[in-house]
Amino acid sequence: MSDIAVYGGSFDPITTAHADIIKKLAERFDEVRVVPCRLSPFKTSVSASAEDRLAMLDMALAGIPRVTVDTGELYADGTNYTYLTLERLSVPGRRLRLVMGSEMVIELEKWKRVDRMCELAELYVIPRPGFPLTGELTAKLDALFPARWTLADFQGMAGSSSEVRISFAMGEPEMFMAADTAAYAAAHGLYGEYSYVNGLYAEYKLKPKRIRHSFSTALCGVELAKRCCADTRKATVALLLHDIGKYITKEDAESMGIVFGPAIDDMPLPVRHAEIGAEILRQKLHIDDDEIVEAVRWHTTGKPAMTALEKVVYLADCIEPLRDYPGVDVIRRETEKGIDEGLLAALRMSVEHVGEEGLYPLTREAYLYYKNESERQGA
Repeated sequence: MSDIAVYGGSFDPITTAHADIIKKLAERFDEVRVVPCRLSPFKTSVSASAEDRLAMLDMALAGIPRVTVDTGELYADGTNYTYLTLERLSVPGRRLRLVMGSEMVIELEKWKRVDRMCELAELYVIPRPGFPLTGELTAKLDALFPARWTLADFQGMAGSSSEVRISFAMGEPEMFMAADTAAYAAAHGLYGEYSYVNGLYAEYKLKPKRIRHSFSTALCGVELAKRCCADTRKATVALLLHDIGKYITKEDAESMGIVFGPAIDDMPLPVRHAEIGAEILRQKLHIDDDEIVEAVRWHTTGKPAMTALEKVVYLADCIEPLRDYPGVDVIRRETEKGIDEGLLAALRMSVEHVGEEGLYPLTREAYLYYKNESERQGA
């Protein structure tokens, strides 16, 4: 009986994290089938062609033994579903292990024919940084793959396709890709869709430290977005541009033709830049997606009943790795438990720092709202 690891994904692109997982799988299984899909049911598009993705896979996997790149999904008609691939690979004498990062477990119940997947393969779950296998996720695995899942004896590295695109905007493509695959991607004009932000940073006078903070917030926030099922593309835009109004005064903005309502005059200066930034997005950059604009608007104050995207931008701004204020590690630890736990910890710290009565009114409302929500759920 041969033990076959089946590792699927868009591989758009293959990252050093992917390659590390494949290498470790090859050390543990008789064969690794790497299955790039044409288009994931959970995505609307891919950046690179099938040929480009295969070329980068060949570069990244060269020299790793017992690895086969299976193109059955890549050139198939219609939507790619994992259960169909498992049916195709299921033959006598094979034991199939479906490989999945812990981040994929979050929406596992949405996969097509999970029951059939469970019949055909055991699940092999790899813990990934930022995606702890909580009690809730463990219970989900027990329900969907009863006695048919195993936790890997190693942890995956950081580095998703969203992070790759941010790293290209940073001018650091080798942050999450090997040198040869990063060079290939750059030479073929791939993964540069967010590089335009550098021009905006210059236009709106962001200082080098603020630019580093913006990129760090984006890298942190896209992982939070996946954890709470927020749209990662919208999250990336909001995160990269959340501080675009940081050094623009109200008078500067008005001279650009931006129109504000009267409420801005009652906002203290530390709060005002978020309002200015939101209106830069809406009126100057013509971003008409309200989710993105509102996430920028509330990233400093918070508010009651925030959307998933608003939570992501608020929390990432608080805990990105360059932040080193007293108590930030407490917020980070709470965020490991859950997004709402991290959010409440951040709001609570604001209360402790300035006192509940000294808080900006909307932040006080947000704190009381999430405090009550936490108490209600714990009752």
